[in-house]
Formats: sequence, C-alpha cells, structure tokens
Amino acid sequence: MPGGEVLRFDLPPTAAVANLTGAATGIRRMVARPPAESTATVIDTADHRLLDWGIELSRIVETGQWVLRAPGWVPPLQAETVSPQAEDELPPELADVLVPFRRGGILGPKLKVETLRRRFSLAGDDGVPFGELTDERHRVLSHAGQVTSYRDVTLRIPAPSVDQVQAITAAFVAAGGTVVDGFATLASRLGLAHQSQRRSALSARAPIEEFVAAQFESRWRRLLLADLAARTGSGDDAALREGVQAVGVELAGLEPLLQSAWVHEAEQRAATAAESTRPLQHTVRWLRLLDVVAQGATAPPLGPVAGRITGPVLAQELEALVQTVLDQCRTLAPYSDDARWVRARQVTARALALSTLARDVFGKPAKQLRRCLEPVVDALSGTIRPDPASLTRDLHNLSTAEVFEAGRAYERTVLTVDYERQNFVRDWPAWGERVRARMIRPRVPHVRPTPVEPLVEPVETHDPPVEPVETPEPPQRGAR
Repeated sequence: MPGGEVLRFDLPPTAAVANLTGAATGIRRMVARPPAESTATVIDTADHRLLDWGIELSRIVETGQWVLRAPGWVPPLQAETVSPQAEDELPPELADVLVPFRRGGILGPKLKVETLRRRFSLAGDDGVPFGELTDERHRVLSHAGQVTSYRDVTLRIPAPSVDQVQAITAAFVAAGGTVVDGFATLASRLGLAHQSQRRSALSARAPIEEFVAAQFESRWRRLLLADLAARTGSGDDAALREGVQAVGVELAGLEPLLQSAWVHEAEQRAATAAESTRPLQHTVRWLRLLDVVAQGATAPPLGPVAGRITGPVLAQELEALVQTVLDQCRTLAPYSDDARWVRARQVTARALALSTLARDVFGKPAKQLRRCLEPVVDALSGTIRPDPASLTRDLHNLSTAEVFEAGRAYERTVLTVDYERQNFVRDWPAWGERVRARMIRPRVPHVRPTPVEPLVEPVETHDPPVEPVETPEPPQRGAR
C-alpha cells in the first residue's frame, strides 16, 4: 500500500503463526480469499547461465505468459517483465535482452515451480480494514527429482504503530520466521546465483583467484550494462567500444598473473571486436569477447601464482614492473630505435594498469603510484612513431599542391615524435625519482627470533677453563 508499512518474512513451509490476532497486533480478524495455484516452467541453458547471473526466465503453464525477472539489472531492465498475452515462442523483445547472457547457449526447461498463493484481508476494531497479508508457498522440482520448498509472507499495513509492528514481528519470529528487506531470488535459494551477488571489499589476504575473478566480474558486469542499455535504448555502441578498450588495458595489467596463451586469445578477440563496423551488440565477435570475460570471472586461468595470497603477489609483480620501467626509461635516448620506445611504453602502461586494479587492495599507495605513472605513459604515447602504412597515400590522383601538403604533414609527424622524445629524456629524471619513491614493495615480516629452550639439560664437563687470549689493540691514528 502506498505510504504504508511493508513487512516481509521468510517462514518455514509448515510453520503456523500464533498470536497474530489480538490487541497487541491490532488485528482482530483475518478474512481469507480464495487460494490461487500456479505452475511455472523455468527456462535456462544447460550450465544455468541465466540463473548464474541473476536472470530468471519462466513461462506460466496456466496462462502461457512469459515472465522475466532481473532485479539485479535495474536499470536498464525492469525488475519483472510479463508478456501481455500467451505466446508459444519467447517474445522477441525478451529474447533480444537475453542474448548477451546466454551467448549462444540453447534454452530449455530446467525447473518446475509450483506456487500456492493465499491472501487475507486484515480487519481491526469495529471491522475497519487494517491491511493485507499474502502467503506464498513455493515448491521447486528439478529434472533430477530434487525438491526444494520455501515460503514468503508479505504484510501491507497502511498506518501501524511501532508497538503493533513489534508485536507482529515477534509473532512471526516465534514461529521460526526471519525478517527480510526483500525476498531472495530463486537462483539464490537453489545455490545457483554464483555471480549475481556483488563481491565484498577485496582483501590483501584473500587468494589471488578471488582478486582476478573480481576484476573480470566487475568488467563483465559493466560490459553487460552497456550492452543492455544499447539494446533497450538508442542502439549507440560507443559505451561498448570503450569497454572493449578497457578490456585490453586490464588484460595488459593482469598479464603477469594469467596464462600467456589465454591472454593472447583474449587480446585477439578484443582486437577483432574493435575492428567491427556494425553495431557491436549485434555481432558474434562481441559475444565471443563476452565469453572470454565470463570465463575469467568464473574460472580465471592463472599461471604460476595460483593458490598464493593476493597482497604479496601484487606487490611482487608491481615491484618487478616498476623496476623494469625504471631500467628501460633510464636508458632511452632521442636516437634510440623505435622498438625500445615501444617496449618502454608497453611496460609502463602495464604497470599503470596493474596499479589501477590494485587500488582496492593497497588503497592510497597504489593510487599514488598510479598518479606518478600516468604522466609517464602520456609522454611515452607521443614518442611512438605511427605505422608508415597509415601515413602513405596514393599520390597519383593528387595535384602538385596536395602532394606538397601531404609531404609536409608527414614531415611534421616525424618531427613531432623527435621533439617528444627529446622532451621525455629531459623530464625523465624527475619522473623516475617520483616513481621510485612510490614503488610498492613486498612486506617481509621481521620477527625477532625467540630463544629455544634446550630439550635436555646440559652435561657438565670437567675440562679446564680456557684462559682468554689478550689481543693487542691497534695503534690509534696519529700515534707515533
């Protein structure tokens, strides 16, 4: 009821609530309405891709209507969408928003949910309406024969007093109920919503698997939100293309932690998606990239660091990357070959990306390191010569003036790179000192050794005492 109090309880399926009527609760009578039964078939892929990410797609058997529940994706999706009429096939508007979640997976019936819904009108003193109670009992049956039951109770009361709310709550708690702000989704109750709950703050003591999975999950969620916004909005894919670039940057930062073959494949898919000229959300390249990011979120392919602790691993990799940055940038000269400038820019960008991802673990030190690396990456970006093929033009159909202007443009590009390299060599000593000062180093515990008591008593010996040997002092400076 608008403006009223809404109380929600998780209640055992067979529990009976006593003391719900009386002077304390303000409820004098409960008038039952005719119960309603319904059955819904839950549709999903074989590996539960929809339920895993908090999406519940079902079809009501009695009415033939389709229902899509996505409470964790509001907006751009609605918390619940019901097709206006019975349809044998999945409506196109629902099928379209499910494409990035299922990514080619075949949809089929997976669960059957039987619901018994009972409603009661609550009356107060002198028959005055007091509110409404809805009691829903659910029974979930899987194809494997497993049965899960749960019960949701909702009370809507226009204007209860504090004492009445406390009395009603106490009655449900006494029956084994639990007060909840919102009911858990079907996937959460069945233990299938592995990715629908956002991860808590990352800890330096957590396994490195959790850190890497959290980074990919965060990126995957942002990619999905951009995809859904494009599908339900104007269709502009600018946010998707920005996400593709961000995937490439984060892959560069996480590369020391991951298997090199997997990183190479992921980078290729990101590059292929970026080259698409069609709206990105309607391409297979985009779905294949989502596959890679989803794999990183569910089963990150770690390298030799698997099983280690996040804090020491990140500190070790950051220290190694920053030291490489210092070594390579220190030896650069304006006349150094192009390959050395490219390598310096790549390793600095990798250090910047990893320091950005490590902010959730190290906090302020990682942010300070990131701020020191940003101007270095920006300066190195201007020192990279463009691909000569991108500067060449077909001069046959150009006039003399146009050929002359093309030559001047090429010359300006070359001179600009030379000028940026000279500036970088001039400014690097100051940048290098700041980067070195903000380097994150692995913390090695310094524990003072505790003397160990001998396990056996020392044996007394009767050897003669050893006389100390006098050592002559060295002559003092200036002595004759």
